[in-house]
Amino acid sequence: MAIIRKKTTVYLDSELLRAVKVVAASRGRHDYEIFEDAVRQYLHTADAETSRQELRDLLDQLAGQDAVSDEEGLSLAYPELHAARRARRQD
Repeated sequence: MAIIRKKTTVYLDSELLRAVKVVAASRGRHDYEIFEDAVRQYLHTADAETSRQELRDLLDQLAGQDAVSDEEGLSLAYPELHAARRARRQD
């Protein structure tokens, strides 16, 4: 089964990127393979599990909140939109 990859942009410390390139070249692999291995390994750590649990807890909290009606959302959004447009015109 072929893995479908998606192109993405990631900003990294230049020294870290250089180290990945060196490791990849010394092993005859592509840079992305080294990154994939590192991310997969991280995702199996306790830190990652803690982060996933915190995200699940946050999503559960948000799901329990009452949703804002369309009218309430617009009444909140329009003043902000108008203020942003005024600020842009003043620049």
